[in-house]
Amino acid sequence: MDIVVKSFNRPFYLERCLRSIERYVTGTYTVRILDDGTPAQYLRRIQELFPHVKIAHSPRYEQKAAALHRHVAGEGQFDERIIPISFWKAQIEECTDIFLLLEDDIWLIEPLDLDFMAQQMRQHRLATIKLSWLGNPRLVPGRRLPLAENLEELVPEIPLATRLVFLNELRVRSVLFRLGLLRFFKPDLEYQLPLYALYSVASAFFDKSYWLHLWEDSQVSIDEAQQLRRAVQWQRQHRPRFAKSQREVTKTSFITSATNMFAGVDFDVFRFSYHLNQAWLRGELDAMRGFPRDLPEDYLRTFLEAAHDPRTTYSEWTRWTGCFKAQYQRLGCQTE
Repeated sequence: MDIVVKSFNRPFYLERCLRSIERYVTGTYTVRILDDGTPAQYLRRIQELFPHVKIAHSPRYEQKAAALHRHVAGEGQFDERIIPISFWKAQIEECTDIFLLLEDDIWLIEPLDLDFMAQQMRQHRLATIKLSWLGNPRLVPGRRLPLAENLEELVPEIPLATRLVFLNELRVRSVLFRLGLLRFFKPDLEYQLPLYALYSVASAFFDKSYWLHLWEDSQVSIDEAQQLRRAVQWQRQHRPRFAKSQREVTKTSFITSATNMFAGVDFDVFRFSYHLNQAWLRGELDAMRGFPRDLPEDYLRTFLEAAHDPRTTYSEWTRWTGCFKAQYQRLGCQTE
């Protein structure tokens, strides 16, 4: 089976992800890293540490790596934010029919038997198996039915309001928009949440045909509403089933991000990553510190203070993490 890891500019987390795969995954697998701009010196180190992984570069890899260099050098703002959908799809086309999708800041925390998961996917005609939902039951909606050891089926239950207001059945959404009434309804996200039984950004096994259907080549930014609508299309056309692990099998970080910035917070996330990346490259930052929990905040504080960078102070990082976590906490996610 292929394990696909999408990566951008956080090699210390990428190492953590790969070490967790080595620790917890059983079965025959190939790790494919789909990188979208991590500077070459960091990827060379990853390849030295993990010689058997395959690293592929996105078409704009050189431009993004150069833009990161200019940003860190103070010669311009990073402005390469187009996501490489066509690249992802081309790489996934070459993958096994069932694959595991992770991202560089996601790591396994429990044993994972790939042969068992593949067998369950085929036997039950599953489009996807979710391995994480951030402690938020709203991201694993629907009825739950026992399926196998540590697996349960998610039977989607799509409310009428979601079908009419979000999916635009009977053209209700279009009519509300033309009449100027849409603003009186709840935010779209509230109507989208019941559909997350069908979809996950990562931390999931996917049927390859299903995943390829979710994304259009013309998409240039993450828009989960589009993926959810396409997930509903697939579900209605093919009648697959959906599942989740009974326990969360992966964790992710809420104290770092690849690109997020917040108005009113004087914190440069690209320079932050640069300081941590450099410490990791020098062998000073231990990617597994605190595992299976996230890297300890006091531990990362030492690297920020050593950098003496006014754009990455500890006090502003604290404000930044508060904003970052709040986005998820408002949905009901656990961020600690």
